Amino acid sequence: MSQAEITEAFKLFDSDGDGYIPPNEIGTAVRALGHIITDTDLYNMMKKLGVGGRGVDFNTYRKMVDSLKGANYARQLKEAFATIDRESSGYVVATELRTMLTRLGDKLTDDEFEVLLQELDVDRNGRIRTDDFIHLICSSGR
Repeated sequence: MSQAEITEAFKLFDSDGDGYIPPNEIGTAVRALGHIITDTDLYNMMKKLGVGGRGVDFNTYRKMVDSLKGANYARQLKEAFATIDRESSGYVVATELRTMLTRLGDKLTDDEFEVLLQELDVDRNGRIRTDDFIHLICSSGR
């Protein structure tokens, strides 16, 4: 991730131009750069960095983003899939994946999901291997 991308994201979320991203938008601003972070981990990071009521300034935002560069996205995605793959089968039903990706977080449109689905092997039971999905996402630059 380049410094220009970090700067651009900061400016986008510093909507009033006061030099701070408000506390309620910090998670979105971090996730906008492709980072996967839980609200709990985000809260702990903000607490560790001493983020106050005004939010984060650019230097703090950069520190937050830089500290996540080495994150293991595949592990985080596996943990997320464990919530819908309760039997630990290694598969997720395509309809559940559609619901998750089109209604939660950074929502995909139905058309975007269809394009994604074309890249994945769906078995005759309508299931997708979670490892295939994770590999596709991690190899696409996330």
